[in-house]
Amino acid sequence: MKNIRESIDEIGGPKKSLGQHFLSSEKVAKKMVVAAGITAADTILEIGPGLGILTKELLASPAKRLIACEKDRRLCVALRQKVKAKRAKIICDDALLLIPSLRVDSPFKVVANLPYNISSPILISLLTVCPTLPEAIVVMVQKEVADRLVCPPGSSNRGVLTVLIELFGKVEKIERVTRHLFYPPPQVDSAAIKISGISPLPFPARSAFKIIKFAFAGKRKKIKNSLFSSLKIPTPQAQKIAASCGITLDQRPEELNKTQWQKLISSLNTKY
Repeated sequence: MKNIRESIDEIGGPKKSLGQHFLSSEKVAKKMVVAAGITAADTILEIGPGLGILTKELLASPAKRLIACEKDRRLCVALRQKVKAKRAKIICDDALLLIPSLRVDSPFKVVANLPYNISSPILISLLTVCPTLPEAIVVMVQKEVADRLVCPPGSSNRGVLTVLIELFGKVEKIERVTRHLFYPPPQVDSAAIKISGISPLPFPARSAFKIIKFAFAGKRKKIKNSLFSSLKIPTPQAQKIAASCGITLDQRPEELNKTQWQKLISSLNTKY
């Protein structure tokens, strides 16, 4: 931890505006890389490489190519001095601006220690607007976010991101990571998660995301008062759509399972 503290303090300290908390555990970094199942054919995107503790483990993997996107220019300079491998490219940019234009060779995977303040937008962008859909995502997120993402249907902790990820693939927690393994230590613990088996949706991803957002608009609302009301669908028509999907208008969005969501979005996606 001392070396990490000294390294970041040498360039002016962590930036709160970027949500910077630097992982200090090589063991955790190695576990994330192993979980990603990286092969010699893979292109890897790392978001927020920071001081390069995860970058080092990714370069020790057989990955064909590594793209590391870092917004902090101070860290970009340090990383470019440290990383000399020809298969690695350090991009100094905002990942949320990079992702919509990121076209890379498949198979494509994402392995990253995400800043808390952009973890949800990053995951949404990777699944809905990235030109190359990742086949697997292994990331560090806030523990509470990880807990919500693995909630089964019926749990009140389910939300927009839970359902969206469930449509694309399977999410699992790899390991809980205490706040003391970061510098500076955040106020909360973290967890490494893996989203695997990612495959394209049978309907536009952006439409799916918007429909899910409508459904979850307003805490604990029934879908007739959130989704169908937002889409201005008359009750008789809404009842027919719901029945065809095996649900009722009195159900809440967190109660629906993956199959029901697939049917519902397929029925509504032409509306949006």
